[in-house]
Amino acid sequence: MSKPGNNRLLRVAVESCAIFLSVLLAFLVEQWRDDLNEEKDALAALSLVRAELGQNLRALTEVEPKRAIMLESYQRAINDLIDNNVFPKELPNFETPVVTSIAYELATDSGAVVTVDAADLLVIARAYESIDVVRRNERFLNERNAQIRFNDGEQYLSGFIYYINRAQANEPKAISDIKNAIASLDAALEAH
Repeated sequence: MSKPGNNRLLRVAVESCAIFLSVLLAFLVEQWRDDLNEEKDALAALSLVRAELGQNLRALTEVEPKRAIMLESYQRAINDLIDNNVFPKELPNFETPVVTSIAYELATDSGAVVTVDAADLLVIARAYESIDVVRRNERFLNERNAQIRFNDGEQYLSGFIYYINRAQANEPKAISDIKNAIASLDAALEAH
């Protein structure tokens, strides 16, 4: 026969194990729920990055076909300036693409990008580096304009030509890099 002290000890051990397992299970469920919420937040952040890349792509593709026409217009304006020494009152239409990186910065700050495969992350980072090159090109133009806006018309127009030449190299690369990043993000989002 079992002793009453042994039964009591066995009952306390079983109850202790049950309590321990219940608490452990509760922690596991809570961790699982946190992981699901983090994944959901990461997917939302990556979806914002995808949308931002799409918007940047539209902005760049809208202005790209106009670059050659802009270049010709500014070269004509410089030729006219040399002929008559009068700064043109109306400059040819000049457009700059509006590109952003806010969603990407938020995704990197929140750690959402770590859910993306390293190779895909490299493709996405490369796209944002290309976007930054396009943005630096515009900053160059703005800084140059501030220095020479009304001083020397020919130099002013040549600044635009320099900008357009840089844009004709930088913007198509950015378009290509963004398309690759969108493909990588689409695959990553589809996998989740």
